[in-house]
Amino acid sequence: MTLIPDTISWQIQLFYVAHLAFAFLLGAVIGWERERAGKEAGIRTFGCIAMGSAAFSILSPLLGFADNSRIAAQIVLGIGFLGSGLFVRTGDRPSGLTTAASLWVSAAVGMSVGFSLYFLAMGLAFITALSLHLPSVNAWMRVSKKKKRLHKAKTASKAAAKTQKS
Repeated sequence: MTLIPDTISWQIQLFYVAHLAFAFLLGAVIGWERERAGKEAGIRTFGCIAMGSAAFSILSPLLGFADNSRIAAQIVLGIGFLGSGLFVRTGDRPSGLTTAASLWVSAAVGMSVGFSLYFLAMGLAFITALSLHLPSVNAWMRVSKKKKRLHKAKTASKAAAKTQKS
């Protein structure tokens, strides 16, 4: 194993710090929605997960490890462990599953930044943030049922109005 060479210039190190800041920012985008929803894990947690994943992804090649899939596998394993701590089942009702899944995606965002896949990272972050703003299936079903009731009531009132005119 090779250690980080002493000859890495401050400009290159600053470039890596910019990577870390960008990863934190993208993770924070995902965490903002979770914090807004009142979940325990929020902006700081998601930002730190993304930044940490980026740091490990950057450090792996610097330390001389040729196989980046090993570091990726360890990040996925570690985030899975953290995510399992967020997932709780109360009776038949699971809780924390969306936050745990979002945390996992946040790690993927950080890894993408660490491997210089910026557009992939931005796409992951914004698609995830957008999906977290979508209503749940239950909310869609409630809206659908309400629309059906309104439609039936409207149809019934039109039929009653036609009957009264005749």
